Amino acid sequence: MEIEFELLEKDYINFNIDHTKKSPSLKRSINVQRLVGPIVFLIAPFIVIRFSAIPIWYWMAVFSIASLIWFVFYPRYFDWEMRKRIVKMLQEGNNENLLKKIKIVVTDKGISESSVTGELNSKWNEVNRVDETNEYIYIYNSSISAYIIPKRIFENENTLKIFLEEISKYTNV
Repeated sequence: MEIEFELLEKDYINFNIDHTKKSPSLKRSINVQRLVGPIVFLIAPFIVIRFSAIPIWYWMAVFSIASLIWFVFYPRYFDWEMRKRIVKMLQEGNNENLLKKIKIVVTDKGISESSVTGELNSKWNEVNRVDETNEYIYIYNSSISAYIIPKRIFENENTLKIFLEEISKYTNV
């Protein structure tokens, strides 16, 4: 089976965001950051009261609200910040190796990606996992890189289903 498409900047950004959400170490880090903020906010009133004539109950209310806002909105903030950093990194250099027209060929031997910049081949035993999101199919050839296949390239649901069935024939992940 063969597919051709153009990999866009948003595809690369979405891959990195999706990968971040599924990485155990990054999820752990986000959860720690999500909890540390509220803890700091709840300790802060005891420090601020030493320098303020305002009663502690007021500071506890203010910092409790700030703590709650941090806890609820930190994951969205993290996604926004991550997206912003990825865009900035993409703007720093030449990305013709990332953002290009791609041809992916799936055979019984493996999967290959070819473009004007070269060819990348992976045997099926080198595929770590296959992840599917609402918009993408990611075929991981290492713990941090994958073949990014946007679902928008498929003509219809049936074509997508045929592609996924083809992949599942060769992967046992």
